[in-house]
Amino acid sequence: MLYPAIENIQHLLNNGIGPTVAIANIAEYTSGGEEQHDADILISLVNIEEVRLAREPRYVVKIEDELYPKNPAVHLDLSLLFTAYGAGYENNIRNLQDVIAFFQKQPVFRAIDITELANDGIERLTLELVTLSFEQLQQLWSMLGGKYQPSVLYKMRMLTIDSREEQPVIAIREVETILKRRN
Repeated sequence: MLYPAIENIQHLLNNGIGPTVAIANIAEYTSGGEEQHDADILISLVNIEEVRLAREPRYVVKIEDELYPKNPAVHLDLSLLFTAYGAGYENNIRNLQDVIAFFQKQPVFRAIDITELANDGIERLTLELVTLSFEQLQQLWSMLGGKYQPSVLYKMRMLTIDSREEQPVIAIREVETILKRRN
């Protein structure tokens, strides 16, 4: 579910803006450890947060006449770093401008509008620009082990991972209670 969500954003950007977009770990990319791409923008997953407020306490789900055990769904926010890389400083800034403009025009992507999202079981993706202070930016790039490149951080909100067991459980039809007297 994580990779298909990021891959859908990559495809949307590749179809919506001029610069080419690839998914790559910018930390390894800048150190030469990862296969080089002919991309102008690199998408890197830099953080995953669980959204606990949205937790649903259902432990079974009814499908037709069968009950299936299920743990509560996990709702995630992903921090995606879009880095302009390798096209020259001026072009890198223009490429980042294209990414920001794209998400400004359309910050929400819904499965009813985009078949690929529905095919991957994703109901909706919302992208929100995250502003980092100089200190946070320095910490991020230090953590990535590279020199600063023109980049922008977005939070992709509410990716839901939900699964259920394949074997149905038997429903409780009757409860018998026996009361004992204490002496």
